[in-house]
Amino acid sequence: MAFTDGRGKVHFVQGTATTAEVNAGKIIALGRENKKICVVGGQFTSTGNAAGATSVDIKDTGTPTVAVACAVAGLTNGTQLDFDAAANVTRTTYRKPLGEDKSLQIVNTGSDLSTATAIDYYVEYVYIDAT
Repeated sequence: MAFTDGRGKVHFVQGTATTAEVNAGKIIALGRENKKICVVGGQFTSTGNAAGATSVDIKDTGTPTVAVACAVAGLTNGTQLDFDAAANVTRTTYRKPLGEDKSLQIVNTGSDLSTATAIDYYVEYVYIDAT
C-alpha cells in the first residue's frame, strides 16, 4: 500500500454500503475547502451477486465526476474487484482530481442495484490543492 503518491499523504476509507445505501449514494469521504480528492487505489467486494445496476461507482458529489466504475458483472459474491483490474473496471478520472470542495460517494449507475445485499469498499485517496 502506498503512503504517498507524490502529491501528499494517502488517506483511506473502508466499510460496507448496503444495497439501499449504494442506490441512494453513500458519502464515504468528506470534501475539504479549496481541495480536490484524487482516488489512487481501492477495491470492492460484493456480498451476493450484484445485478440490476450498470455499475457501482466512486464519484464526487458535484456533477458528479466518476473516478472508477465497476461493472456489476465483476461484482460476484465474495470476489475482490481491484480498481486496477483490467476487466470490469472503467477508470474515468482515476488518479486524477475530482471536483473542488466535493465529497466522495459510492453510488450505482443505471437501474437500482439488486440481488447483492452489500458492497464492502476500501478506497485510497489524496487531497490536493484546487489551485
